[in-house]
Amino acid sequence: MKVGIRGTFSEEIRVISGVPQGSVKRPLLFLLFVNDLLRWIVNSMKMFADDTKLLCRNETKSDSESLQKDLDSLANWSQK
Repeated sequence: MKVGIRGTFSEEIRVISGVPQGSVKRPLLFLLFVNDLLRWIVNSMKMFADDTKLLCRNETKSDSESLQKDLDSLANWSQK
């Protein structure tokens, strides 16, 4: 990746993660990046742009355990 301003470019560096900023492809690449989150989540999840929310009724101990499992899954996903 390199940055260019008015025809002058920085040195190129290797980027191994993330999504290029300020590109036309950014929304599509972001969606591809987070698309697999749904595989790891048991409860409801709402996603809009770069915001993700987990939704869960927390009325029983089982509900709490289910939500904690999802939070642990998200933490593991983000570390990978």
